[in-house]
Amino acid sequence: MMDRVVQIFICVCIIVIPVCCGTNVLCLMGVPSHSHHIWNRVLMEALASNGYNLTIVSPDIETTGKPNLTYIHLEEVYHTIHDGDEAIDFYEMAQENIVKCMATFYDYGFGLCRGVLKSKGLDVILSYPDNFKFDLVLYDFSCGPCLMGLYHKFGQPPLIGVTAFNIPPYTVDLIGSHKYPAYIPYYTLPYDVDMDFLQRLKNVFIYTTDYLYRNYRFIPKTDELLRSHPAFRSIPYLGDLDKNMMLMLVNSHHSVDFPEPIPQNMIPVGGLQITPPKPLPKDIEEFIRRGKKGAVLFSLGTNILSSDLGEERIVMFLDAIRQFPEYNFLWKFEADPNKFDIPGNLMMRKFLPQNDILAHPSTKLFITHAGLLSTHEATWHGVPMVGIPFIADQYRNLEKSLRAGVAERLIVWTVTKEIIVQTIRTVLEDPSYRTRMLEKSALFRDQPDKPLDRALWWIDWTLRHPNVKSIQSPTLRLGWFRSELYDVKLFIVAVCFGVIILLRLSFRKCIPGSMSIDKSKKQN
Repeated sequence: MMDRVVQIFICVCIIVIPVCCGTNVLCLMGVPSHSHHIWNRVLMEALASNGYNLTIVSPDIETTGKPNLTYIHLEEVYHTIHDGDEAIDFYEMAQENIVKCMATFYDYGFGLCRGVLKSKGLDVILSYPDNFKFDLVLYDFSCGPCLMGLYHKFGQPPLIGVTAFNIPPYTVDLIGSHKYPAYIPYYTLPYDVDMDFLQRLKNVFIYTTDYLYRNYRFIPKTDELLRSHPAFRSIPYLGDLDKNMMLMLVNSHHSVDFPEPIPQNMIPVGGLQITPPKPLPKDIEEFIRRGKKGAVLFSLGTNILSSDLGEERIVMFLDAIRQFPEYNFLWKFEADPNKFDIPGNLMMRKFLPQNDILAHPSTKLFITHAGLLSTHEATWHGVPMVGIPFIADQYRNLEKSLRAGVAERLIVWTVTKEIIVQTIRTVLEDPSYRTRMLEKSALFRDQPDKPLDRALWWIDWTLRHPNVKSIQSPTLRLGWFRSELYDVKLFIVAVCFGVIILLRLSFRKCIPGSMSIDKSKKQN
């Protein structure tokens, strides 16, 4: 009888214990961007809390020693990107034309790969035996397939792509589906869905240029570089490896992005990084509450540093802040501010808990670079914005906010103290900005489940069905020519021309004298 009870207990445990227990996940998070790491970290720590064992290969690491998280540091990636003759300067990138800016983005991805190959962390993960069992691979595909050689090393387990971007143009190359330049602007263009003819023409041009540059320049060049390492000389072509994705988790939601059609295995989890706010440190809480009319948060994110604005612009902002003594300002400022004359209503810190401050009821305005994570957090918490875009998708993010009436823009290259004061005052004193942002917030929050919970469910689903093909789009197998029906369209055009020719010939034969008239015209 006791044996029977034990058997029943074991069966119950097998049923109720989640699939994650004992599951090993390899996380290939090579993107050298702290903002991407913030987004990825929330997902990875949630998986670890659910019992997954994560091995994280990344240029960003955490030193808190949380259970189930093993970081392998790609320590040379940031140095390669930001130091030396081939360093990427974001201020220069912000002033480039759209094609050059696109090429610089891919230079960023290629620099990532050079940094990976120089890192001792790569040797660490390569020292793992090839038959080390990883049940799943999470892969941040935002900056190219450099780390996909490791995916091949460990036997190509089920692959899930993740990105803190919304839906980049190259998602079509990875999991199929279609992009529609007629109403989906390229991610660096400040357009909305209602583009005029010239805007659509420019949009098609940059989409096409991106496709050709990525597939015939960037990926072959990255593939060649990776094969220079002895461990990767016999891997499959990189441009084919990342097409094995079963699922893709994208940082997108229709309230802050574009309502574009997506395949079933692309899962929108926009706002995944937004967690319930934590209590603020005592000094920050007291400073915010001392603002007679409220508080204003000022942060340019993790890639663009406020300290790099230049002394003249920094002084402009300091002078502008003095014009609002009834508000207390918090500025994420990475350098030593002591050489400046700091207003009494300003707190400058190298780090500020952005999500928690935006969630505070006294926060009335967010001065931001209009990055996607910042836009999501401001929208979620109903805080209107003043945007100062610099690079990449920041222009498009801000354009959508401008058209929604929840933000105003500052152009960093032409900004003056007077413009700063006027713009801040407009958003603070016109209640319609906050009213419209609260409406967007309600739309963003109105979801059947939380974005993070949705992502975790789909990861578990992949582990339950590691070999399923029915959810994947057939467009990758068909190729762009057939999936866009160009073969059918050309056939229809050819048939139409054939019918016209036959009708003309029949017309000539049916009408007496038409042939002789044509001959006489030729002779004349």
